[in-house]
Amino acid sequence: MHFEFLKRQGLPPAIHREIEAFLDRQSNSHPFQYPNWTREQSGDEWADGYCAIVREQGEMRWFALCGVTFPGGTWLRTIRCLVVYRGPTCDDADVTLYGLGKLLEKSTELGFAYVEIAPDWIERPEWSVGSALSRDGWQLIPEHRTSLRLDLAAENDELLRSFRKATRYEIRRSEQHGVVIRFAQDEGDLLEFQRIYFEMARKKDFSAAEPSHLSHVLRWILSEKDRGALLLAFNQATLLGGTLVVRAAARSWYVVGATTKDDRLSAGHLLQWHAIRWAKEHGCADYDFGGYREGINTGPALFKRGFCQTVVHFAPVYRYPLKRRLCSILEFVNRARSKWRTP
Repeated sequence: MHFEFLKRQGLPPAIHREIEAFLDRQSNSHPFQYPNWTREQSGDEWADGYCAIVREQGEMRWFALCGVTFPGGTWLRTIRCLVVYRGPTCDDADVTLYGLGKLLEKSTELGFAYVEIAPDWIERPEWSVGSALSRDGWQLIPEHRTSLRLDLAAENDELLRSFRKATRYEIRRSEQHGVVIRFAQDEGDLLEFQRIYFEMARKKDFSAAEPSHLSHVLRWILSEKDRGALLLAFNQATLLGGTLVVRAAARSWYVVGATTKDDRLSAGHLLQWHAIRWAKEHGCADYDFGGYREGINTGPALFKRGFCQTVVHFAPVYRYPLKRRLCSILEFVNRARSKWRTP
């Protein structure tokens, strides 16, 4: 097998297409691993990102979109770490371990302090990668992710009946009030959605996406209709909100959404229903609600549970320290920062 480590900036279009085709064949791919998910811009933490590839007889078998982060802050940019967010991607356990081994070799050569992966693998007994990584010196970071996934095998009527009664009621109520769902069509639509999104983030005090990155992703999806869609809800000429759905292989994800406050109706439920139908129409087997917090009975968790009850548990974050003394110092500094910030 052959290992390649390419700079993401200036990646040839043919390689872009080959990576997308490979990701669309794997069961554990994720939209965040597509090279177009990140933008090319000087000064961004992903500007020095890389694409790691394993080939066997010329065919791509393993892929990782890698970002470069600076755990010591921008004033200590000489301390760099390599991060694989929602990857690497590969359905073969042996090839996955081989690719990670080669990634460690390359990262050591380039002087990274550590390598961290946050894969989109579902924890299951037959997938032995996690136990092998622990034996090989990878450290488990206690950050366990969960999500809700809706099986799309049923017909639309049956899917609708599977939702909670309150969810079905909100969908019907929005339709009865004349709420219309359409796809974003131009830059003006993107800007109006972003206005609602950032206004909602300010009012509800949640951590919003970085503006230039969100704008980049929305433009990408607008240009690739089969990759995803920004669905917008209107009541007459008034925009009530939107939902971004993105596809990777045979799965779609709810990535981001926002609605204006309206006591008369809930456009968010109707937007999700249309996003689910978009996923079915594009051949997806399931729909991922983009994260879920178990044990929470309010807010987004309650909203998402109205559509689906199936919880999936992902593999933890793994970190491999390449400069162990430096990593110990970084860990101490981060703990001290957290302690100082705690009231």
